[in-house]
Amino acid sequence: MTRLLLLLAFLIGAIVPAAAKEGGGTDREAALADIRAMVEGASGDSALVVAITDRDRSIMVAAHGYADIDRRIAATGDTRFAIGSISKSFAAVALMQMADEGRFDPDAPIARYLPDFHVRSSYAPITGASLLSHTSGLPNYLANVASMRFLITALAGFERRYAPGEHFWYSNSGYQLLGYAAEAADRRPFPMIVQQRILGPLGMTATAPQIDDRQRRQMATSYERAPDGDLVVAPWFEHIAADGAIVSNAPDMTAYARMLLARGRAPKGRLLSDRAFSRMITPVRDDYGYGFDIAERGKMLFHTGSIMGFQAYFAVHLEKGLGIVMLGNGPADRALRERIIARLFGTAPNPVPDLKWREADSFAGRFVGPGDKVREFRPGPSGDLLVDDGSNILPLARIGREGWGAHLTPAGPRSFLFFRDASGVVSDVVDGDVTFVRAGGTPAPVAPTSYRPLVGRYSAHGEEGPSVRIYTRGAKLMMSYADSSLPMPLVEDGPGRFRLDTPEYSPEWLRFDTIAEGEAQRLLLNGVPLYRIELP
Repeated sequence: MTRLLLLLAFLIGAIVPAAAKEGGGTDREAALADIRAMVEGASGDSALVVAITDRDRSIMVAAHGYADIDRRIAATGDTRFAIGSISKSFAAVALMQMADEGRFDPDAPIARYLPDFHVRSSYAPITGASLLSHTSGLPNYLANVASMRFLITALAGFERRYAPGEHFWYSNSGYQLLGYAAEAADRRPFPMIVQQRILGPLGMTATAPQIDDRQRRQMATSYERAPDGDLVVAPWFEHIAADGAIVSNAPDMTAYARMLLARGRAPKGRLLSDRAFSRMITPVRDDYGYGFDIAERGKMLFHTGSIMGFQAYFAVHLEKGLGIVMLGNGPADRALRERIIARLFGTAPNPVPDLKWREADSFAGRFVGPGDKVREFRPGPSGDLLVDDGSNILPLARIGREGWGAHLTPAGPRSFLFFRDASGVVSDVVDGDVTFVRAGGTPAPVAPTSYRPLVGRYSAHGEEGPSVRIYTRGAKLMMSYADSSLPMPLVEDGPGRFRLDTPEYSPEWLRFDTIAEGEAQRLLLNGVPLYRIELP
């Protein structure tokens, strides 16, 4: 799901004659100057560091913003950031090295290396190749056991919906399993595998193969958007799994890019054979190879990364001989990133979703629900939003880009989630299990009464969450992550059990249980327990 959103922002379009073409001389210098100006002129206080390399050396590093906003410590080219899911390509490189050595067979069942790994299925076994390409059918992320070997046991009994290789479904859990398989094949801890197989040979001395408390003071402080839109320090947690645990800086990541531009060759010898490298960059499903999104028929490799507030982007163009890394410690400006990528590689800019925080008056209006019930919204005196529900006038606080909530009311916490038409005008608003449409619009279907006990906010304890909102829109049961307005329709898949409506093959599932006082008290999200919490 997250990957699909990021692809909207970063997907590289058709290549046109490139201003930054390899050996482009004056044209290249102009492109680099434009990119530097874009970076240094970026808005906001959070950091953005951008570095570009050709096949031989770094050719530009530009920085904007602060590594620590409160202490006004400026970001530089040497500032260290977590790179999130870009780490997956390091796992792929290490495993394909082992494949060259005969230590790891991508086509063998992963249970050869993890004999305690079992899933319920009549399909063919999950292989290393299907995990590397996100085609195994495993769910994305189990936050309660992420970065813990118990994940192997936690997936026992998981029932797949399709055969390996049949569909693409991004799975952090799958890459965590790959890290444990690498440990079995190489007989040493995964962070040491990355250190000795990749970081050491490439001279990446500022890069750490895991996120632990020793790194915290040596990294930028990371930030996320609070519900009101302000930047706040993001939660910190340690992470040592293969799906996203690397900390690095711009010079080190350009050294990694040069190895890829050389198709696996490094200054002190090959890291990957031609055969292993070619397999790694061959798309399997949905233009994903092993650890990389693939574009331009194998000419471009790229990936985004996100973890605890850090945002990163990495790409190499094998034909043009250019690589780029973008590292940040706060919410990504996707439109800016798209312009930078377009300028470097000579592509037509791709449109990105409108993610701006709208003023309160854009939510104003009169909305009508079943039985001619009315919800009327109008801007308050301090830039907030007021709702008149016929009985009370409640002041609302932001709970996201398209949501407002009341924390203390006689009926308990209330959340109002707004939805817009193609022109950007609010068309309908959800109040719990009731949908109100703008006055004059077509009335929305009424949700089944069986959904009412499920509606509410559910959260898991711990820094990683997750936290979700369950609500109805029309007759559909919906889920949104609490920090996202992306609505995900659900369909019933058994008593008290639901799955994502689309795609039908999604392995993600939900089950509600423990009904008390007419409300479900627990939600199992892919087996991760979330509990009802009295928040909007």
